[in-house]
Amino acid sequence: MKPLDSPTVTRRLALAVCGFLAALAGWSLLPGGGAISGTEAEAASCRLKPAATNCALKWAGSRSGIAIGASISEGIPEQQQADILAHFNAVSDENAFKWSSMESSEGNIDFSDTDALVDWANANGLRLRAHTLFWHRYQTPSWVTSQINTADDPAETLRELMDRRVEQVVGRYRGRVKIYDVVNEPLQTFGPGWDTTDSFVSRSNFFYLALGEGYIDHAFRATRAADPKAKLFLNETVWNPTIGDPKADAFLALVKRLKRRGVPVDGVGLQTHGMFGLAPPNFPESTRSFRRYIDALGKLGVKVEITELDVALPLIGDVADPLAEQARVYRRVVDACAFARQCVGVTTWNIRDTDTWLDTFPFTSGSAPNLPLLLDGEGNPKPAYQAVKQSLLRRCNQRWALNRKRPARSCSVPWPR
Repeated sequence: MKPLDSPTVTRRLALAVCGFLAALAGWSLLPGGGAISGTEAEAASCRLKPAATNCALKWAGSRSGIAIGASISEGIPEQQQADILAHFNAVSDENAFKWSSMESSEGNIDFSDTDALVDWANANGLRLRAHTLFWHRYQTPSWVTSQINTADDPAETLRELMDRRVEQVVGRYRGRVKIYDVVNEPLQTFGPGWDTTDSFVSRSNFFYLALGEGYIDHAFRATRAADPKAKLFLNETVWNPTIGDPKADAFLALVKRLKRRGVPVDGVGLQTHGMFGLAPPNFPESTRSFRRYIDALGKLGVKVEITELDVALPLIGDVADPLAEQARVYRRVVDACAFARQCVGVTTWNIRDTDTWLDTFPFTSGSAPNLPLLLDGEGNPKPAYQAVKQSLLRRCNQRWALNRKRPARSCSVPWPR
């Protein structure tokens, strides 16, 4: 018989305590406890052998207190529905909630895709993230900028257009969408400032030019008024989320200013696309530095989520096992979330390798197939899938192990509800 302090026994005790407390706290974001199947035998197998292939990510997510999600295409294709229900407990739209998708011409609003997504997510117990209400860079219809450019009072015209969009969208889905990415990518793509002029990677930030930084305040306050219970996020591409990186520091300072002004920012999303490189300045330097950055954001009073994660395989380089190396990169990122108390969600940007946006995006299509996701083109879990699952479970083990001298308690507080 092994002694009680052996790693194996300690690990099993940790999993048992975490699973028991999770059930008591009502952590599960899915009916049936989040296991891949509703049967007791399969649930027991996941508890005893969490690395087993029959244990889905959604089970590990519910036990760790981290929502694990993926983005879904417009029209919610049946294959993507099946993949999400099998593996995830949260979902984000890829394009459906964007302004140009909903209202390509003024006054002609098409709610068909968003209605279908909201109905499906709620019927299946999935936490829904609506992405996004306001984004200057892409996918804002041309009629919006035309009105602003020709208005006698551009600032007032823009405020009216923003208020109308919030009323039409957030008001329609009040109480049915858990999270809104209210503002997406307010800062420059590759710098710490604002897009004040057009460039090859972005149009100018017409919101900022008309209203200054206060456009973010206005967007969040209007959204909070339209749905007081929804959690409101500021989403940004921070390529290297590390204290000392110019853009990372600028985003941290922006969140600090917003909170000081009382703007109702509940959380921030860090996109974490591995599309231009897998080392600084294009990707997190290390798990430790990423976690410290998440902790710094958390100290400002916001929750943090990794919102658009993918890791392009061609960037891995010439190694013996590229898929294993891709898995290590995924783990570097998800471990940072798992060990940071204020990190509450991870979303991959698309589901199967064949779904990825990187294969059609002008700046990354040349390296297609990019194969950046957790499931291959046939829907089979890749090594990265197992790596992410182990990262999620380590949150529970680590939290329990760090508190062995204290009364056992849950690994994290379930949020958002």
